[in-house]
Amino acid sequence: MPLIRIEKTLSLQGTVTPPSSKSQSIRGLVFALLANGESQLFNCLTSEDLSDALRVCRALGATVHVTGNQLTLHSTGLPLTNTTNELYSGNSGITTCFLLPLLGLRQNHATPINVDCGNQMRDRLIDPLLIALRTLGLNIHSKENNHAFPLMISGSLQGGIATIDGLNSQYISALLIALPCADKDSVITVHHLHERPYVEMTLAWLNLQKIRYQHQRYCQYDVFHIPGRQTYPTFTINIGGDFSSASYFIAAAALCRGTVTVLGLDFNDAQGDKRLIPLLQTMGADITVEATRLIIRGGKILTGIVIDANDIPDLVPTLAVVGCYATGKTIITHAPQARFKETDRIHSMCEGLSRLGAKIDEQPDGMIICQSTLQGTRVKGYNDHRTVMALSVAGLLATGVTLIEDAQAIMKTFPDFVTLMQSLSAKMAIIDD
Repeated sequence: MPLIRIEKTLSLQGTVTPPSSKSQSIRGLVFALLANGESQLFNCLTSEDLSDALRVCRALGATVHVTGNQLTLHSTGLPLTNTTNELYSGNSGITTCFLLPLLGLRQNHATPINVDCGNQMRDRLIDPLLIALRTLGLNIHSKENNHAFPLMISGSLQGGIATIDGLNSQYISALLIALPCADKDSVITVHHLHERPYVEMTLAWLNLQKIRYQHQRYCQYDVFHIPGRQTYPTFTINIGGDFSSASYFIAAAALCRGTVTVLGLDFNDAQGDKRLIPLLQTMGADITVEATRLIIRGGKILTGIVIDANDIPDLVPTLAVVGCYATGKTIITHAPQARFKETDRIHSMCEGLSRLGAKIDEQPDGMIICQSTLQGTRVKGYNDHRTVMALSVAGLLATGVTLIEDAQAIMKTFPDFVTLMQSLSAKMAIIDD
């Protein structure tokens, strides 16, 4: 298996453009699938997760053409016509969650369809979404037990009243996208909504598509009223850069000396991970935000702070690395959902950084990190793209050589990660084990 090899890098310099937003790209594909006609997505991400999403869209009747940076998806809209009764969504959590309610919008919904996914996705919590979908009209049976993949699904997405736990925002977005097309009106009550910016991203798409809904936000729960029997129009959209992927450049540039310019980010985008920038500024980083670019002048002294990461669980690995180089303590809290991603990211980062010499304490919903001197060594990547990339950033400031296992994991969302880091003069390479 390939490794990422990193040597201590004192300075980063240059200009870099991160890949397009995974969350926005896959939302764009799903909305295009539901519309009758041809939609165009410019600057759509190319990665394993997008390949999984495209495979699902094609299996549900879409035709896709890619010319340069333009992706054109043609669909006959609803009802969806599946070309196979065996669907595979890979390890893409967003694709898998968004797919499930769409299967109740098929022309032949009475015919069971089998859905399976990769081993990582099989291990992730899905039961809250399945319970809600059964309430809303789907028949869902597990081939192994009542709560896990592979699944056999039939029935119509009728709509109605359902309650769901909000630990994973993908459950909520999946319902918000599909229920406007259900037979009946729906009322969805969400308890303890986590990762709120991702739901706001979905709502921004609904607004763009002129979909009617009402949203009431209360202290411990949210209520969504969604009229049924609505239709989606075709559209043309440009997908902006991914703040989650950009976080590795931004953090590395803040920690190392030198000046790095990041292009392609839309600060009006609903992506919650843009919050990394004000967090780093609060800690003391020199970051200038301009209309079309971000300028980071690195090497400043950073000070530890308390970070409520409930809305930004994908930033937990990056923030853990930053905490190792900040004076005092950095406390990351309120992110229990970070344990239910491609891996348990709280544990994977605590283990990996501890092996590198970090003073770090694992907490149920986060971690406490003290300023540390890191020493290069070999660490596990847990086949998780965000763990691998965050630990690679840690390796840039560790003395000696750091080896990160599971280098192939970056293909999930960021195939060019190492190449772009090298373009900034990072001493980083992919090697054979």
